[in-house]
Amino acid sequence: MTNPRTTYIMGLLTAFAVVIFYMERIYEVPIKTVVKKIDNFIEVEELKPNFTEDANQIKSSLNQSKLKHVLIYIHALCDEYHVPYDLAKSVIMTESSWNHKAISKSGAIGLMQIKPETAYSEFKTPKDDLYDPYVNVTVGIMYLSELYHNSGNDWYYALTGYSHGPTATKKYSYAYVTDNFYVNRVFKYFNQ
Repeated sequence: MTNPRTTYIMGLLTAFAVVIFYMERIYEVPIKTVVKKIDNFIEVEELKPNFTEDANQIKSSLNQSKLKHVLIYIHALCDEYHVPYDLAKSVIMTESSWNHKAISKSGAIGLMQIKPETAYSEFKTPKDDLYDPYVNVTVGIMYLSELYHNSGNDWYYALTGYSHGPTATKKYSYAYVTDNFYVNRVFKYFNQ
């Protein structure tokens, strides 16, 4: 003879299993496509880029092998800090045309044209480290990510802040922020 309590518990478990089984059949979870909206353009979850092909298409002061490794590193940073890979490449093209030795009139350094004051105040990175392409893109992508999150997840504000400074950007109208020379140039490269 079985214990009535055991029979009752076994009955409950069986009923529970049957309900779960049929609920899964009735309410199948639809297949989801991951799509991220970035203001007026959409980034679809992408396949891993062909870094060799990318390196061959970019005219850079870095040799092809080093450029390929920098691109791999940029892709990993973009994934880590939630910055679109093609947007980061577009910022680099806009800022330095892929010249890792570039120094602007305002003293900005490297691929992403990082100002030493910003690198030190935001990330405690010394000026001399900005000449290293890996350090430069790390600081640049981290800064882009920080600007994006501080702007309420708006890439127009983040890009204008990257170019004009975050304090100055707060004073501009939204029409200017979304349609200025820098933002238009970045998106021109982004859409190529």
